[in-house]
Amino acid sequence: MGRLGEDLAAWYLTGRGLRVIGRNIRVGSGELDLLAIDGCARTVVEVRATTGSVDPLDAADERKRRRVRALARSAGCDRVDFIGIRVDPAGFDVHWLPGGG
Repeated sequence: MGRLGEDLAAWYLTGRGLRVIGRNIRVGSGELDLLAIDGCARTVVEVRATTGSVDPLDAADERKRRRVRALARSAGCDRVDFIGIRVDPAGFDVHWLPGGG
């Protein structure tokens, strides 16, 4: 699900005017899923993808959000977004939280 979720998130963000400039970027002991440019803002995008009825953003609890924010700061990024993607046989649903980190 990880690769598919990142592919769908990159496609979704590109369609909304962001420019994805990096994927799976190692920063210290962590990894940033996507790095994008939104206007002038360097934006880290944390992607969560699930199948079925599970809400993918439930996996982005406060501990995970703090860790992603810390990694983003150390990478010199301005903003952290979260994207939840739910995939099922009928298609997929995207929930984007700009600045939601």
